[in-house]
Amino acid sequence: MDHKAGLDDNRIVKTFEDFAIIDGVSYKERAVADHLIAAWNKLGVELTEDDAAGKIGSDTGNLYGFIEGKGSLKNAEPTLFCAHMDTVSPGIGKKVIVHDDGKITSDGTTVLGADDRAALAVIYEGYRELRENAEDHPPIELLFTPCEEVYTVGAAAFDYSRVKSRIAYIPDCSGDYGVYSSQEPSLIYFEITIDGKAAHAGFEPENGINAIAIAASSISRIKQGWTDDHTTLNFGSIEGGTVSNAVPAKVLIKGEIRSAVHDDALKTWDRIKEIFKEEADKPGGKVSFAHDIRLIAYQKQEGAVYDPSLERYRRALEKQGEKPISKKSFGGSDANVLIRNHIDALCIFNAMHDIHTTGEYTTVFELIKTKELIKLLMRGE
Repeated sequence: MDHKAGLDDNRIVKTFEDFAIIDGVSYKERAVADHLIAAWNKLGVELTEDDAAGKIGSDTGNLYGFIEGKGSLKNAEPTLFCAHMDTVSPGIGKKVIVHDDGKITSDGTTVLGADDRAALAVIYEGYRELRENAEDHPPIELLFTPCEEVYTVGAAAFDYSRVKSRIAYIPDCSGDYGVYSSQEPSLIYFEITIDGKAAHAGFEPENGINAIAIAASSISRIKQGWTDDHTTLNFGSIEGGTVSNAVPAKVLIKGEIRSAVHDDALKTWDRIKEIFKEEADKPGGKVSFAHDIRLIAYQKQEGAVYDPSLERYRRALEKQGEKPISKKSFGGSDANVLIRNHIDALCIFNAMHDIHTTGEYTTVFELIKTKELIKLLMRGE
């Protein structure tokens, strides 16, 4: 770990370094979970692990904790704070470098992991300071999820009947300080299998049914990228054929649809199926479909209706001299899952930039400021 002496005097920076350096890509978060369990135990908080690991194929389940309220706020409404344990790849063998100007990066060969280890750090240090200062606070719930980066499958496997909070904050939004996700998309992952008929390409091509040709003619009829101003479609991979001298008998296509309007995502999928079936029928081929709705869209707009989580976020930012910044996102987060489970969740600023790249970074200043924001939210301000 390389850094200039003095810049790591702030405890939040050391905590971030300790969290960020742990290997924990999606489905392999065991070391991260063990570290969190031990760290929170030092603060008198027990994190229990559910059985999600076996359900999702990870080595780690969701971690849940409940902290009793204190003082005059002991019986106030609880608030949930959620962050994910996994990082994207390349995320093995990370190094954390604190530069002279307070910028924190990896060595450029891996991601830094501020997404979402910065969130884990500010939640931890925020509560740690409340506890050390014996400050009054409402009950606090904690949820640390595996496999968020792979369509939030960890959060989706959690039993939300355990949650007492009606409001939740998920520090997992990148951008300027004060940003929040005002929109997250529906996301449909799909697979299309085309069955044609094999034949020798030189002796009897007329007796074959070319599955690749069916795929090509179908895809050529479908607009990709932005299909309208709030929906995207991507055919991400295609596999088919065996050798150059045989008419290809099978093709597998994988892709995804994202839309800010859930019904439009469903309509896009229906249209895709209709076109592929039409093209497969022409030469006598067959087509089958499989899909999984990984996310369901939501919208949050300041001023539209009373929104408790957004209003509290606004008030907390005002105490810091800041304002909330609305950001429409097409990424998706654990907030999608919490909202689907009837929790007023808000995906808020996290101290991370250039995420999902080896140029990812955070800053000492933003870690400190975000930790103070989390404290305000934990106190219900």
